[in-house]
Amino acid sequence: MMSNISNFSSSSILDRIIFRAVQPTDIPRCYQLESASYPEDEAASKSALQYRQHHAAPFFRCAFLIDNGGSSSCSDIASISNSNMGGMGSPSIGGTTSTSSTISRPVKSTPMNLQQTLKGRIIGYICATRCSSFSAEAMKSHDATGNILAIHSVVVEEKYRNCGVASAMIQDYLSAMVRLNRKEGALKVKMDKIVLMSKKNLLAFYLRNGFRAMGVSNVVHGKEQWFELERDLPTDEDAKKYKCFLIDSFADVDKEGSGNPAGVVLLDGPPGGKGEDLSKYSLDDEELDDIMEDANDNNFTPEICPRGVEWMGAVAKEFNQSETAFIWPLPNYQVSEETCLCPPKQQTPTASPTAYAIRYYTRSGMEVDLCGHATLASAAVLLGAKQVDGNNITFYAKNEKLQAELIVSQPHSTSAAAISNGNNNNNASRIAMDFPWKDVTLIPAGGEDYKAVLNMLSNAFFGTSIKAEVESDLTAKFCAFFNPKDQSHALFSQHILDIGTTDAKEDLFIELTEEGFDLLRGIKVDYSALSEWIGYSRGVIICCCASKESLDAMENGDFIRGNGIRPISSPVVDFRSRFFGPKVGIDEDAVTGSAHCSLGPYFGTKLGKKVVIGKQESERGGLVECILKQEEGRVCIVGTAVMTVSGLLSMPI
Repeated sequence: MMSNISNFSSSSILDRIIFRAVQPTDIPRCYQLESASYPEDEAASKSALQYRQHHAAPFFRCAFLIDNGGSSSCSDIASISNSNMGGMGSPSIGGTTSTSSTISRPVKSTPMNLQQTLKGRIIGYICATRCSSFSAEAMKSHDATGNILAIHSVVVEEKYRNCGVASAMIQDYLSAMVRLNRKEGALKVKMDKIVLMSKKNLLAFYLRNGFRAMGVSNVVHGKEQWFELERDLPTDEDAKKYKCFLIDSFADVDKEGSGNPAGVVLLDGPPGGKGEDLSKYSLDDEELDDIMEDANDNNFTPEICPRGVEWMGAVAKEFNQSETAFIWPLPNYQVSEETCLCPPKQQTPTASPTAYAIRYYTRSGMEVDLCGHATLASAAVLLGAKQVDGNNITFYAKNEKLQAELIVSQPHSTSAAAISNGNNNNNASRIAMDFPWKDVTLIPAGGEDYKAVLNMLSNAFFGTSIKAEVESDLTAKFCAFFNPKDQSHALFSQHILDIGTTDAKEDLFIELTEEGFDLLRGIKVDYSALSEWIGYSRGVIICCCASKESLDAMENGDFIRGNGIRPISSPVVDFRSRFFGPKVGIDEDAVTGSAHCSLGPYFGTKLGKKVVIGKQESERGGLVECILKQEEGRVCIVGTAVMTVSGLLSMPI
């Protein structure tokens, strides 16, 4: 059960919350919240709360809001310190002390020193008891051997609702229960699942938090109708192995070891808990539609528990790739049968598009919102390796809906040398992906930001060592290009055509002349210096137009469409680029699909083309085709993915 929702918002609330077990001295405050949140015929009595805390203390947790320095009444104040590491400590008004071992914090909250005494108050709690069956009679008492954990109350103080407190609190609770269930010797009998009852208006909330609805409850509690929900609780015995893959994205099939490697982990559901399963709903179609409309608002996937977030970061560190993608099916999402993607259609869909959630983590364990080459790799796993039926897939990332389509399975090399050497790769797939269009906003030349970027480039590239094989006169040319101390800004900037930022100032975008771009080849980069300018949040794109003289025109069927969009006589590569991401733990990325959300539109507009192809000139290198759909605000990104490794992941969630 959970009290109704009201309106309040505060960006600082979650940063000031700690979660801990409820102590006996907290019961008066919990009862105050219970009475204010439920009607009289639904609210638990003070003695009932005392019973649950005494007999089922590990299953009674609260959200404690730390005072931000404002005034508080005496009844609102509680102290938290870890000065008494041996026990619960001394009680204070409205609360009690607690040791750091019982305290947890939201996953992305601000670090906090728990060595000090913290003042604040309880603003929410969750309490539960164990039972052997989900019935009113069984839930009246606590059965320590019961395999079911029945939640009685999920309460948040009214003015703190609708600002993420309830979600953070329930995710902390789920994570704590999983840890308890897995801890050796903590429980004589392991728990199988968590159950609760909800009113219809809160079903969507619980679905987003990984519960599945079981239907209308037979339990009578107050005057309103209730619905039963449940969620499995894993144990060590439940630990399973997950399919995992390494994929070279945007690879050149004529060149082994090209493209950008990405890890892909294929899951059954959100890590740390299964997603919603509506197959057992005992509701009519209209009610189901209403619930799913709320549950799938903005097409966001169910929230992931803190342990799941922590686990994905740990796995990504283990894979040690620039990005690792985690994907799991969303069986109840309704996906339009209008498939991407990119004209002309290569195949007729063989099945309705399938929906999958996708999350991206860097080798440092940091989550990023979008990654093109990891999306391509994920699509290749599902479509190219036939993990799903059909040739279309829809991914739901954190803030984007992304479509992918299998264009060619096992594309063949057109290189005679590759064919003679047997390099036609049976593990390769040609994938088209639908991504958002991102504009570049130019920074006015001569302004402070423009000068700051020039200085950053000088610090990053000037004065570093030159590879021995580079001709000696390159040093002089490079100094003339990048040393503003010895050269005028006019000379310094003559190779810089444009400086700008992409949407939301995600990437810094720098277009050079082709000569300037080539001057950077062989230079050892000071990557830390590239993060000096604060005007971007992710990466630095350095690019140039490709001339006919610099790149041979390749007649490669994988990258030329025989449909009149690109004449066969045109040079294959329209632009060249490099991508540096020191702010997200990547020195230089091999091939960056998401960067082409801005590179494609920029050079398409500049060259007056609807289809452009870029070559990213990292050590591995790769090719990316961009089909521009300006009216729709989308970019179709096409590339080849080659599966190099497949296996099983043994790290338990």
